[in-house]
Amino acid sequence: MAIEHKNLYPEIPTCDDRLLWDTWLSMFHFPTLTVADELGLFSLLDQAPAKAEDIGKKLSLGARATEALLGVMTSLGYLVQLNGKFHLTEVSRNFLLPHSPYYWGGILHFIRNNPLSHSALLEAFRKDKATIYQDKDIWKAHEVDEEQARVFTRHMHSQTVAPAIGAAWRGDFEGVKRLLDVGGGSGAFCFPLTQRYPEMRCTILELPVVCKIAEEYISKAGLQDQIDTYSADFFQEPWPSGYDAVLFSNIFHDWSRERCIHLARRSFEILPSGGRIYLHEILLADTKDNPLVATSFSMCLFWITEGKQFTAGELTQILTECGFEDVSIAPTYGYYSLLCARKP
Repeated sequence: MAIEHKNLYPEIPTCDDRLLWDTWLSMFHFPTLTVADELGLFSLLDQAPAKAEDIGKKLSLGARATEALLGVMTSLGYLVQLNGKFHLTEVSRNFLLPHSPYYWGGILHFIRNNPLSHSALLEAFRKDKATIYQDKDIWKAHEVDEEQARVFTRHMHSQTVAPAIGAAWRGDFEGVKRLLDVGGGSGAFCFPLTQRYPEMRCTILELPVVCKIAEEYISKAGLQDQIDTYSADFFQEPWPSGYDAVLFSNIFHDWSRERCIHLARRSFEILPSGGRIYLHEILLADTKDNPLVATSFSMCLFWITEGKQFTAGELTQILTECGFEDVSIAPTYGYYSLLCARKP
């Protein structure tokens, strides 16, 4: 006797599942980019556009691997195919060639060597703390391991260079004579500032191990006369004085609101009347559910630090709570914005 089966799927779903496909397969995008970088794909095509067969031979890849690699890189927009040959796009020329001053190599290499996994993210959620270095505090780890500090500084240098140029040209730094760059890493933000404003002098306030690394970047840039360093733990030790501006680029997002209040108050204390504080950040919308890059960056920070991305309103409230006035916000470059406020 035949068994009757209940019709479990009587209708087509009310929507398709493309969003899940896009989310699932996006997990291959960044690893494919780091592989392309390590294989030398972009440097190869910088020499001359090439056909897939020739690319495969020069990179020692089989036909299937070549097709997969070129397919993803082209559909993402890093390459374009014209008359059967693959060419670099402007994004790749600017950010994926090792000889470019804007090379994203620091980020590519850092994430390549510290890949995110489901288990690591789940552990971070359950512990409500960063897990990128297992149970180690990321900043303490850098203090005792210069190589880790160097790799992370290179990561932040890659992330900062282009946005810093945008901020130097589109932000209002007119009249600033001495700027303290708190947590300034390699000094990447100060380089375009001092070139844009030749009379400006900058100091990078960093941990001793990072100051040593920053001095190498400063020397290579030939800016020793305009940029120096000051070694200190900016939460535990005194700050230098004599500055009319304090800058935090990608710093507030590493810390809790309470820690950010502390940093803003320390800034207020050392600034003269009329002195300015600057925050350079990617901003969350007021609803905290967009844009995607900001919500995703918050997830990244959840994994790496104790911070998150803030809304413009949250940062404004922190600054005004500490006594600052005249808060202004200006888009600078890509996803970044510059907040500026003045001490009355």
